[in-house]
Amino acid sequence: MKIKGQKIEGPNMEIIPIPRGDSQIVFQAQAVLDFDPFEKLCPEPKPPMKMLPGGREVPDLEDKKYKDEIDKHNQKRMAWMILKSLEATEGLEWEIVNLLDSDTWLKYDEELKKAGFSHMEIMRIVTGVMDVNSLNEDKIEEARKRFLSSQAVKSPDG
Repeated sequence: MKIKGQKIEGPNMEIIPIPRGDSQIVFQAQAVLDFDPFEKLCPEPKPPMKMLPGGREVPDLEDKKYKDEIDKHNQKRMAWMILKSLEATEGLEWEIVNLLDSDTWLKYDEELKKAGFSHMEIMRIVTGVMDVNSLNEDKIEEARKRFLSSQAVKSPDG
């Protein structure tokens, strides 16, 4: 794909520096383009069926157990996206978390804490992942201003 002759390649990337004294720990996050691997490892829960008067069966979307399973599935989806995004960090190795085991994904927070990251540092890492995987309004506005400014420079009236 190209726009004005410029080839568009690769997912969005975000650098997430965490200052540590005179040095820094640098995470890289990359936008997740495909959630199929997640769905294969962690399929969406199916609601139980309930019988309506007249004998018609319908999904029971209000079932407590089903709602709990959906909530857990959504938490795992978010954790998987965080872990998958952070795979762009060269040399990052998880000790507790295993990307092939959905039961470990939610432990990324615990592992970051054990590595000495504060709550605010963890939030900065997660925010970086969210930014790279979404459209941040501040970044959109900044891009809009750059575009309009470049158009004004090109304009013979400007």
